[in-house]
Amino acid sequence: MEIISKVKKLLNAQFLGITVGDIMETEVITINEDATLAQLYSLISEYHHLGYPVVNKENKTTGVISYKDLFRVKREDWNKILVKERMSTRLICVSPGDSVIEAMEKMTEEGIGRLLIMEGDKLVGIMSRSSIMDRVIKRMVT
Repeated sequence: MEIISKVKKLLNAQFLGITVGDIMETEVITINEDATLAQLYSLISEYHHLGYPVVNKENKTTGVISYKDLFRVKREDWNKILVKERMSTRLICVSPGDSVIEAMEKMTEEGIGRLLIMEGDKLVGIMSRSSIMDRVIKRMVT
């Protein structure tokens, strides 16, 4: 049995019946679309997350931006370029009631490291690969 199928079997066993709402982070740190990339860098430095939901003035989620987007720009331009100029506007989302297994499959298919958790058009949480792995490890040691 190859490693990937072993890991998949382990994850399926750990997350059987677990929903996204059970493990999502509900205190979501966002960045305004009118912030500069320098401000994004400050956020990354402070919280050590690699990606952030982007919101507009009405607090509506309009995109996602990551450290990869930041480092595709010359550092000397960080104060001139706004988050909305570099963010991805393609929102890849799940709902709190969705299964964690389905959410992980979606992350893999989309090649992303985090999912926005939405109820309608309201951002209610975020889930990253690392939060999923933290949950696996906690379940294995308890």
